[in-house]
Amino acid sequence: MKPFCKYLLILFIVLAGKISSAQNMAAVNTMLSRQSMQMNMQMQMNMMNMMMLNRADFNFKHTFFATMKDGSRKEINSRILTDETTHKTYLLYVDKSLPKSDSNRNQKIYPDQTVSIERGLGVISNPRSAFQNTEPEKFFKGIAKDSCWMFKVVSGDINVYSFLSEETGQYFYEGTIVGIQLHDDGPIVKCTEENLKQMVGNDIDALENIQRKNYFKAIKKYNRNRRKEAEKAAAK
Repeated sequence: MKPFCKYLLILFIVLAGKISSAQNMAAVNTMLSRQSMQMNMQMQMNMMNMMMLNRADFNFKHTFFATMKDGSRKEINSRILTDETTHKTYLLYVDKSLPKSDSNRNQKIYPDQTVSIERGLGVISNPRSAFQNTEPEKFFKGIAKDSCWMFKVVSGDINVYSFLSEETGQYFYEGTIVGIQLHDDGPIVKCTEENLKQMVGNDIDALENIQRKNYFKAIKKYNRNRRKEAEKAAAK
């Protein structure tokens, strides 16, 4: 091969290598940029959720009774708050026996310090009784886990657990759901698309809502369909 042709061949190989390297680097940069954007979006969503969860318009202050791990009980008037550093929930306990200047007066009570917490739901009227028109006060209990307390906010074929004690209704925020459970004897698992699909099986109504990322509606649809099936079976 003539020297000039060899030079052109070598130059072509070098240029082709640089172009391929540049394309690969561009692909890598694109992937990293996409991952970074997704991570930033997730962080922003987490921060927004945290800010929302500490708001008082759907996370109300209640009088909680905490059963501590040493067996003692504390009465705590607080909202369930979120620690922005540890991402754990806590109750703010004010020990009024201590002066305001004492640094121990305000204490954060975390779930792993307790067995459970509960709050009263009020006295329930009993219209069937002519002499006593009330029943004992009902309590809403939260089971202590590593980072939060879990309150059962929906009961059905699929149970739903929230880390706030607000019952489903006007002030319930779906972003507080932390666990789902198939029947009362099943394990409590994270509310993820995969776990929920396994629970609902071939229920078309539920699967359609899961596809739309509307997990809470999917659970309600599934529970409703199972109730209807049970009612039909009982009527036969």
